[in-house]
Amino acid sequence: MIYCHMARKKRMESIGFYHIINRGVERRKIYMDDDDRMQFLEILQESVEVYNFEIYSYVLMDNHYHLLIKTSALNLSLLMRQINSRYSMYFNKKYKRVGPLWQGRFKSWYVYDEQYLKSLVKYIEFNPIKANMTKKVGEFSWAMSSKIAQMQGLNYELIESSTLKETLSKKELQEIDNLFNAKLEVVHDVIVPKVKASLASHFKNSTREVAIAHAIEDGYKQQAVADYLELSNISVSKIHKLYRQKVTLFKKLRDKGVFWSYSKEISYEKAGENLLIEYLYKYGDFDDIRLGFSLFGKRVMKRVWEEKLKSDKRFIKLNFMIARVFLGMNIEASYFKEVKNERFEKLKMLASQY
Repeated sequence: MIYCHMARKKRMESIGFYHIINRGVERRKIYMDDDDRMQFLEILQESVEVYNFEIYSYVLMDNHYHLLIKTSALNLSLLMRQINSRYSMYFNKKYKRVGPLWQGRFKSWYVYDEQYLKSLVKYIEFNPIKANMTKKVGEFSWAMSSKIAQMQGLNYELIESSTLKETLSKKELQEIDNLFNAKLEVVHDVIVPKVKASLASHFKNSTREVAIAHAIEDGYKQQAVADYLELSNISVSKIHKLYRQKVTLFKKLRDKGVFWSYSKEISYEKAGENLLIEYLYKYGDFDDIRLGFSLFGKRVMKRVWEEKLKSDKRFIKLNFMIARVFLGMNIEASYFKEVKNERFEKLKMLASQY
């Protein structure tokens, strides 16, 4: 069984089992009393009748809930939106409040291998025990194992066949961890485990830093990447950290709109370091440029400056400031005297200190 947190922008859907979690905003309580929990179950019951799904486990904690359901149609997003919005309207009206009740969109994991379902049921049912709300499975009224709720759509098959008297074993905990962290993909409208590309293929046509990032995203452990490259784990960690910082800096400039002549979806990987550094010089603020020198090093930053900006007559004042402040070249500060731009004024002040 592999479990995958659904993508934020586009949620993968397939018919089958899902583990669903939703929390209150800022982890606040979403159930103030038993009446609130009963209302949530009533909404859940009505949703079962409309959207035709089965419930295999649930637990209603103070500030979040867990559901294990089995869908019969590609309607997970729709049914959960109805459940969450209806309960939110009820809660806000009852307690005379405004604003969002939920921390965000619900989280869901598709269970494509049913052999771990019993471990998952156990994980859900042990939540009240872990939170010191009860001592035994079946004693917490707002978990499915209590069998208090009488409603359609409840399937006790997994509850009755799971060994709920024993705490989660190391093996079961590892299974749950695997479920949360595994990667899935949609193939022919079916969610399946994502097949890892070989490490060799990752490094075949990409720069080292990009290949390392892709390999880690693909599920390879950092140590495995380090062994393949014959580097230390610390070295790979540093390379990966620098790459993430470069990506963050690129996204910051992209969000400012400086890459207006390129696609809105352009990535650092596609743009490359030369384009980022060029636009960093032209449109970044002082702290951005300083960060660029920290990430790329003086040699690379100087090379791009010489290739892209140094001979460009439109950036004479900018070039002198880059040369003086960042490259340590002996340029007179008098070149800055007519500059009124706030950014250049800041650089002028700094240049005068050298």
